[in-house]
Amino acid sequence: MDFMTNKEYLQIANSPMLWICVIPVVIVEMLQAAIFIRDAVKAGEIVGLTKDDCKEAIRAGAICTIGPGISMFTVMVAFMSIVGGPFAWLRLSIIGTVVTETLGATAGATAMGVDLGGPDYGIMAFTCSVWVITLNTWGFFIVNLLFAHKMESIKVAMEKRDMRMFNIIGGCLMIGCIAMFLAQQCTNIAKISGAVGGFIVMTILMFLTRKHPRLAEYNLGIALIAGILIAQTFAVYVMK
Repeated sequence: MDFMTNKEYLQIANSPMLWICVIPVVIVEMLQAAIFIRDAVKAGEIVGLTKDDCKEAIRAGAICTIGPGISMFTVMVAFMSIVGGPFAWLRLSIIGTVVTETLGATAGATAMGVDLGGPDYGIMAFTCSVWVITLNTWGFFIVNLLFAHKMESIKVAMEKRDMRMFNIIGGCLMIGCIAMFLAQQCTNIAKISGAVGGFIVMTILMFLTRKHPRLAEYNLGIALIAGILIAQTFAVYVMK
């Protein structure tokens, strides 16, 4: 029997010990990001990019993270109310998608016969959710460990037949993944309006980019923010 139910388990989920456990992992991740940026700048010289080109690319990437950052902050607050601040911060720093993490947490709660965040969701269900979410990550690690280093040889073999084939397949995979996640999220008029509105804004921006190329680096961030605002407007004023 779960001896700690409802919101009592959050005392453990938000305990200082859990913060101590997750902080080193996030620090390592930040160091990895810094190392990747440093090595990318060094590699830029090899492929003919100037320092100004690298700075422009980094600036464009940073601007494009504004929209996803705002969205991530919003969903993280909701996720924190269920699994606590430390674990939510850890998981969304590593994976970055609340959909995957929520599915894992829900699976853990279901295995214990309770609803995620429900009145009977206690310390045992929380522990089960944590284990499911954590073990789910190993699939990514194993695939990367076994196959990531072989992708370059696959790319070379495909480009011998058609130089565009690898890029075409990569683009199709990206479109398929985005479409799958989008379809899962379009469950009400607010979310559908946000998706459609973001698409329309992005299409308009792509046409504007032809005359104003410097606008391209802001396209993604603007479209994401527009989609969030449109969805929120529908949720507040239309779906009352």
